[in-house]
Amino acid sequence: MSTRPTKPNKPLADPVLEHAAPLVMLWDRAEDWAVPRVPPSQLRVLTILDRIGPVNLTTLARELGAIPSSASRLCDRLEASGLLTRKVSAGSRREVTLSVSTEGRRRLAAFAATRRSDFTQVLELMTSEARTSLIDGLRQFSEAVECLHQPVVAEA
Repeated sequence: MSTRPTKPNKPLADPVLEHAAPLVMLWDRAEDWAVPRVPPSQLRVLTILDRIGPVNLTTLARELGAIPSSASRLCDRLEASGLLTRKVSAGSRREVTLSVSTEGRRRLAAFAATRRSDFTQVLELMTSEARTSLIDGLRQFSEAVECLHQPVVAEA
């Protein structure tokens, strides 16, 4: 039996959506300043591969919530940009392992550094109590998302 409401609770969600917008905009800012630009869908692939390590296309597609052909096209573009590597498996010539390239890791590190700097500047303007409340709220939010047993899929 699902505990998910059938209709969104607008009064509850509206202030969250309103106040989350600056957080999302600050998060996305690192992507906007990157040269050359990495589209959000491709950045998501790199982030997943960085988090779970080298995987095959089927596993990546499942993590993305996409069909393998769409995941493969994203990987084609990332490989052409030098941000992803494909390696044929020693056990099966049909199986290909996908991983973040050295340049892809460098780019992810640059995004993370920009985000860390931007968030630090904002957090320094907040009181210690507000920072603690924010972290606690975000932790609980993350746990609630996990309870849904569904990945949050960000659309590009």
